[in-house]
Amino acid sequence: MKKTLFIILISFFSISCFYGEVYKPLPGMLYTNIHYDGDFDPENNVKEDIVASGCVQHFLRLYSWGNAGAGSIAKENGIIKISYVDHHLVEFLFLYGKYCTYVHGQKN
Repeated sequence: MKKTLFIILISFFSISCFYGEVYKPLPGMLYTNIHYDGDFDPENNVKEDIVASGCVQHFLRLYSWGNAGAGSIAKENGIIKISYVDHHLVEFLFLYGKYCTYVHGQKN
């Protein structure tokens, strides 16, 4: 029993170490629900007319679907100038996750 528990704990810790992606906050092991800033230019003079979003979801980290690319979100929604980009991440264990990108910008 102790050996099984030890193996499970080591597995969780090693998986979280290999998570990678150093540009975003470190997720929790059991549950994550975080919002964080993406790219922002403090000298930005683009007015914010519209906010568009796109998400990528995964199941068991084996299969994922969606589009969270800022450029493609802007193009699909007619944003010609991007003011700033935000992100949102929700994960429950490694069973399900959803990563969203929010693009704020000026519409044509």
